Amino acid sequence: VAREMGVTHPASKVVLVAGTNGKGSICQYLTDMAIAGGLRTGTSTSPHLFRFNERIAVDGEPVKDSIIVEAFERIDVARGHTSLTYFEFASLASMAIFKDCELDLAILEIGLGGRLDAMNVVAPDLCIIASIDLDHESWLGDTREAIGFEKAGILRHGIPLVLGDPDPPRSVIAQVDKLRVPMLAINRDFFIEDQLEYALPAASFATARKASEVLNLNLSDELYIEIASTSMLAGRKTWWRSGCRVLLDVAHNPAAANLLLEYVKGLDLAGNMHGLFGIYADKNIRGVAEVFKGQFMTWHLTNLDESRAAQASEIVRHMPDADRGAVSTYAKIDFALDAVFEIAKPEDLVVVFGSFSVVARSLEYLKKQNIKT
Repeated sequence: VAREMGVTHPASKVVLVAGTNGKGSICQYLTDMAIAGGLRTGTSTSPHLFRFNERIAVDGEPVKDSIIVEAFERIDVARGHTSLTYFEFASLASMAIFKDCELDLAILEIGLGGRLDAMNVVAPDLCIIASIDLDHESWLGDTREAIGFEKAGILRHGIPLVLGDPDPPRSVIAQVDKLRVPMLAINRDFFIEDQLEYALPAASFATARKASEVLNLNLSDELYIEIASTSMLAGRKTWWRSGCRVLLDVAHNPAAANLLLEYVKGLDLAGNMHGLFGIYADKNIRGVAEVFKGQFMTWHLTNLDESRAAQASEIVRHMPDADRGAVSTYAKIDFALDAVFEIAKPEDLVVVFGSFSVVARSLEYLKKQNIKT
């Protein structure tokens, strides 16, 4: 269908971004760099928090409903009798819209894995692979080597790769060698700049900066420094205040949970921490919960209004034994939020984390309460 529509190279330059954790942050940083460099830029990411339109942005702004509907109509004609999934429709819509906009740069985030992902139908000019860890094991395999092979499926013969994983699986390097891919690797060809202040993960910034240099953006140091500290992505280290401070993050696998804990430990906290957690049933619930063992004064586990979600009563069974006495369960996220804010003191920190829907619904709650960032 993509070939029929002529959208397999939807911009003058196309960047394909894969990885387990850090893809979204890399896309956000690189988008901000490209816009600062004067490039007309499209960014396709997934999933969305509030509206489908978030998945397809031009120059940082989600496109209008009418543009998406028109793209869907064209896809429906072009597909003929070919069946397409939700994500395949979304991917094709991104490509079609970006092609129509005659963009300088399209940044396309892989949805799941890489080798068999719908976005992998494009012809990239640059590939990026972020950190690789265990997630979606039922689809991608239960080892980093197996998952790395799937991620490396985005690679093309002779097309450069910016690699943001400091300890890449051998399967990735094997594909790099097999396809003679020019590779720039973190901690070898580029490094995290410890002196900078980062709004999003430092490794994501370092990876995006190197990618921007490959794309010949060549921004000033002052611009890079500003972007490092000001790029924002909803649901990634997102701060609010509700009497106490609230930190929201879509950490839903052990590696992402460790990054979140590392960030929290670097904060200047005067009070206690409280955790609000909800997650999909197909995730490593125990692995995520174990990361925060002994960190929270109280745990608030919530159901989600999605068929994939683990019930709070199921999450309890995966909790560390030492924390089970501090656990409360709730039928709805709003009830959990009401309860935690009743308990938390002004000097405390509430950490909301897990699957995207937990963070999305919590942000809706906070906005409805007119609670300020």
